[in-house]
Amino acid sequence: MVTRVETETFIRFQLDQLGALNRHHDFESLCFRIAQRRISSNILPATGPVSSGGDQGRDGETFFSSLPEELPKAGGFVGRATTEPLVIACTIQRNELKNKVKDDLKKITSQGQPVARVAYFLAQNMPVGMRHDLQEFAREEHEVDLEIFDALAISTFLAEPDLVWVAEKFLDLPSNLVPANELSLPQWYQDLQRRVRSSDGLLNSPGEFAAVRAGLRHATNDPDAQNDLAEWLQYAHSFVDLSSNLAVPEDLQMKARYEIVVATLRGKDTLAGVEGYIDDFVAYSATTSIAGDLQDASALISYWQGAWAAGLATTTSAHLMAQLQLILDRVDELLADTDRDVYPNATAHLLAARAHILFHPDVTGMVRTPGAPVRRTDTSEMSFQEILSKAESAEELKIQLDPLMDTLSDLAALLPKARMFPVQTTCDLFEAFSPVLAAHRNYETIRNALDDALSSVEGDNAVAERCRSRALSLFKSNKPLLALREFHKAKISWFHGETLRGSVLAMLTISGLYSNLKLPHAAKKYALTAASIAVSSQNSDVIDLASDSLIRAFNACYGAGAWLDATALSQLALQAHGTYAEEAFDHEHHPELVGLDFHQTMICMVARKFRPELVETLTELLSATDYDKQIWPYVDELESTFAYDEASFAETTLAELGMLPFSDTGATRALTFSALGTHWNITCTNDGPTVLAAERFAAAAQILLCELATEDPVLLDESVLVEIRLAGPEYKERVELRPDNNQLSAVVSLLPYTNHTDAEDLEQEILHAVGVLLIRLSALSQEQVLDMLGDAFSRGFLSQLSFGRPYDETAGLLDKAHYQRASQINHQIIDTRSTVAKPASTLEQPSSYGPGFSESEWHDMIKERYEVSKVIGFTVARLLRNATCLRILEELRSEGWLDWHLLTAIYNVATNYRVNQEIGDDRSPERIRQVTQGLVNRAETPNTPNIPLHHFSKENLQQAFERATLTIALRLGLQISRETPNFIGVRRLLDRRYGFMHDVPHDDLLADASISR
Repeated sequence: MVTRVETETFIRFQLDQLGALNRHHDFESLCFRIAQRRISSNILPATGPVSSGGDQGRDGETFFSSLPEELPKAGGFVGRATTEPLVIACTIQRNELKNKVKDDLKKITSQGQPVARVAYFLAQNMPVGMRHDLQEFAREEHEVDLEIFDALAISTFLAEPDLVWVAEKFLDLPSNLVPANELSLPQWYQDLQRRVRSSDGLLNSPGEFAAVRAGLRHATNDPDAQNDLAEWLQYAHSFVDLSSNLAVPEDLQMKARYEIVVATLRGKDTLAGVEGYIDDFVAYSATTSIAGDLQDASALISYWQGAWAAGLATTTSAHLMAQLQLILDRVDELLADTDRDVYPNATAHLLAARAHILFHPDVTGMVRTPGAPVRRTDTSEMSFQEILSKAESAEELKIQLDPLMDTLSDLAALLPKARMFPVQTTCDLFEAFSPVLAAHRNYETIRNALDDALSSVEGDNAVAERCRSRALSLFKSNKPLLALREFHKAKISWFHGETLRGSVLAMLTISGLYSNLKLPHAAKKYALTAASIAVSSQNSDVIDLASDSLIRAFNACYGAGAWLDATALSQLALQAHGTYAEEAFDHEHHPELVGLDFHQTMICMVARKFRPELVETLTELLSATDYDKQIWPYVDELESTFAYDEASFAETTLAELGMLPFSDTGATRALTFSALGTHWNITCTNDGPTVLAAERFAAAAQILLCELATEDPVLLDESVLVEIRLAGPEYKERVELRPDNNQLSAVVSLLPYTNHTDAEDLEQEILHAVGVLLIRLSALSQEQVLDMLGDAFSRGFLSQLSFGRPYDETAGLLDKAHYQRASQINHQIIDTRSTVAKPASTLEQPSSYGPGFSESEWHDMIKERYEVSKVIGFTVARLLRNATCLRILEELRSEGWLDWHLLTAIYNVATNYRVNQEIGDDRSPERIRQVTQGLVNRAETPNTPNIPLHHFSKENLQQAFERATLTIALRLGLQISRETPNFIGVRRLLDRRYGFMHDVPHDDLLADASISR
């Protein structure tokens, strides 16, 4: 292999021959190219030949712009290049070099623009002492810095990978003396560069442009090729150089402009000198009928907007929006002239271009100080994805969301016919903006249509990748519920033999998301499904995930408070880990083991402190893998730092973690969780089959609540007590509601699982049971809830609920003896203060106004309450004059009652009393209705019989107001589908979401009475 020394020796020999052959033009050219690479890319060549003196001693000079600013990503020599104006001079003279340099310095400094530095290239070597003398002379006599590059320095430069081609071209360096390229540049790129260099810049054909474009893009994006960027830009400019005699087609000129703009911005972090190219391209696209040109114009404006916002462009916000409107108008013209039924593919291209345009933010009215960014200081260093993550809505990004989504909807509807339309770019944009698009009503429809189109081209694997990418984007944007949907879809699309690992990983991610949402039974379901699939696959690329899956299941049991189950599962997880994982017990290599150790240590520490009788049981379980020998020393080490007493520990774990420790012990097992204002307590006898059925039910309820959370099912703020029992198919009443005004209480009977049980039967009964409870929990009508469930099914909810083998099978890992032991030791750590489990923040009950609520209409309704109360004016006056009644009213006000609350309760007590007085013996519904209608608006008079004041007791007023809340809820469009409604739950919902604590200006009901007393 040739060495650099051999190459440099040959180059020095050839340099010496230049003088002998008088090849000054070749030397000038090679020096010019060295200077461009090593000093500054913006060197202008001399205007006269060296021999004639027409160049004023200058063979090249710069205008103010240099490599460190142009190539901020490049390092090495470029990173150290000067930023001062300089002149290039060169000579092939052999003798009297000192005098030659002095003469040229005089010419350079006495004519033309001032200069700070001179780079002088010599074809001969110069002694170091002479060089230093000349540098001192230049400083003292001409006040310039002089750098001398003699033959030795030039040969070193020309032997380097990015300049060796200059030696090949001008010094006839043979190929066998070209040293190996030390940079990691791909061979195709090196071949392409060699081919373009050999063209002498005579570039005008589409094929030549394709070659230049490929090289330019690589130099823009590859740090190792960054030093080539100026050269490739020079080649690209040759396609738009109007002074050239070569005829270049207009479309090729415009494509070159596009590439130059993008490369200049991305490679040099500036648009200096090329903004006019964007205007040229936009003007051209506004007359074209090609959708691709319009989309390219939109892309250029996107770059322009970004550069303008960062202070890298000189345009204005008004000009940006005018150019954007110009191409949007052209797209709309073309769409109006295109028959989508005859030309679906052309229409799809135009719709995609329109959507691309509408993705731009509206910067109308924004003003930026020249040279300064328009962004806020707190976002100036943020990536595009981080900005999207911080944005609460499309409106915050100044995107016209409805026109954009309408355009995408039109495109989505057309995709089945437009089979030739390349959907990839639109998918990329949709994916990137998904955090701010996901809340739109059409998001799901558009997403599914894009995925279906992509699937038909790239297969399910591509769809799964898109789902995963969108899910990660949504998760980073703090939208875990929407991310869950995407991961659920990914797990299905990846569920093929070749891509099974992706499916299992998606399931583990789903399990983790449910855990983060404090829904441990859904998390356990997916962790164990993943474990089952990994083990049954017998695929070496998948089976190693079995241990990770079992550790996830352990974590889910820990989060559910099922600490005996968790301890038993830890042994299965460790056995699987030792079997399938590489470097199985290296904690640095497997950080999941650290979490396993911590949680198991916590279980044992709590048992030793509060339930010492469990220590023997836990030790026996852990001894299957000798895990006890590792965990108990951890307990000894950490026990002194555990400062809780039992009561505070129980309260904390329930409120913060949503579980009670050792809730899997005792004759009755409890499963607890909270979501959307509902607080669930699912109980069952503590035997294996019933426990698995209860967990199956709890997982289904949790998955459904997650799916409906984004739709706002308007659930009451109340507790849900569900007792799970097993019953055969002959038992028809699967859900029995218990009368209870304080909570929703039910007995749910489920089929026991056997090897012969139809999985579809299990699925249907769970759906029925959870659906019945949801209808009772929601303040919406049954039809609204069923529509919501229908929408969930259309989004693929069924595949979330049932995927893989039945739950009872995948979760049936613990034997009968385990459940018998758990049922015989009742060591639950109970919260004696009745603390409610705190839900994850994402699943807190909404505090926004409920669906259909109008604040103005509600305030009108409150005014109506004050007006209606005037019909009982005499009764109100009597109450205010009575000390006992007044004290009751004051007590109620101190408890938070508003005046219209008091008047509503008084009105209802008075009306009910008078109805009962007038109704007589005929108490038929028709008679009650007639009497009530007659009394509702009948104003009291001095002759109206007085109502005994003892009827207005505090208890009667409270009961009357409770009943009134149901009437008010009905007027607000809500429906409470319960024979024994939870008045407190309804009231909490009205307070939180329907303005029940609002009031309107009015006279203080109690003011005069309090003063007179």
